[in-house]
Amino acid sequence: MRVMISGAIGSHPLYSAGNTWAFLQYIIGFRNLGIETYYVEQLNPEDCIDSAWNPAAFTESTNASYFRALMDRFNLTDRVALLEANGPGHVGLSRGEIDAIAPDVDLLINGSGRLQIDSILRSVRRRMYLDLDPGYTQIWQARYGGDMKLRGHDVHVTVGLNLGEPDCPFPTCGMHWQKSLPPVVMDEWPTRPPLRNVYSTIAEWRGFGPVEWQGTWYNQKADEFKRIINLPRRVQVPLELCLGIHPEDDTDRSELEIHGWKLVSPALHASTPDIYRDYVIGSRGEFTAVKQGYATGRTGWFSDRSACYLAAGRPVIMQTTGIEKYLPTGLGLLTFSDIESAVAAIETVESNYSHHARAASDFAREFLTARRVLPRLLELAGLN
Repeated sequence: MRVMISGAIGSHPLYSAGNTWAFLQYIIGFRNLGIETYYVEQLNPEDCIDSAWNPAAFTESTNASYFRALMDRFNLTDRVALLEANGPGHVGLSRGEIDAIAPDVDLLINGSGRLQIDSILRSVRRRMYLDLDPGYTQIWQARYGGDMKLRGHDVHVTVGLNLGEPDCPFPTCGMHWQKSLPPVVMDEWPTRPPLRNVYSTIAEWRGFGPVEWQGTWYNQKADEFKRIINLPRRVQVPLELCLGIHPEDDTDRSELEIHGWKLVSPALHASTPDIYRDYVIGSRGEFTAVKQGYATGRTGWFSDRSACYLAAGRPVIMQTTGIEKYLPTGLGLLTFSDIESAVAAIETVESNYSHHARAASDFAREFLTARRVLPRLLELAGLN
């Protein structure tokens, strides 16, 4: 069997190693199952940058150098391709080599529909759309007319476990959405005692603009953190945000620090997959709010980042997205809806930390391990 993954690794080369891991888990996970696995990404000219975020040519870009270092680090040299859109440039396999492989690919898993090379899409045997922004994806398409590339796929899968259910108000764009949790390769996230007594998370303060659906506006993670901005003063453990925040939000940065949040830079802790992993494993646990659309819209979204914390035996406390209907919570994985329940969740974990840490890794083994999640994706695609 051959599987091809497409995503956005090369498109985000600076301080976005969490985004890299989101796709690496699929690549390494399928490979560990003994499946011949390829990764293909097309890079648009406007996404090519140098190390100072300035425009760059494909061959001289940080995108290319980051992708090259990544494939060398994980021994992927003959299985991955970063292709220059509308040009001959490539890192790893060439466009011609990928075109030759495509007819024998049993399944293309197209992350957010990013791969749009017709010769590949037409040649592979099955195409799976993997939705990583449940609710937002569908609103961008249905409300704003954005082409989210939903058509042309044989099966549609989302990490929004509650998308399409009566208590989730978002559109489905006429698609039947199958549900999946993000996979995690357990061997990549060893469990050992945390180095620091902090609950952390890694986040973009404002990833994209607010969206409106049927008269309700859905904002960003920034707005949800502001609802609990006093939390560090209410608990006994430090709360740290490894935060990508734009200079225009300096007022927000100051407010967070005034209220006791510790802020650190993704440039220090999310520049490579290994550095990102060390940061996660070095933390005591994860505490995080979520994008407002995930929470208010009750999409049942589950984070690939939280999956990494859990796999490493780090308890996760996350704002509820409605996952309680589908997953056991309260031990290792806890949810909150407001500042009072956030305080209670932290106190619960701290009252028996070792018990919750063991439960976190047990949860990952039962629900998130790539050895369980990925075979189910093959089943959803009609291949297993």
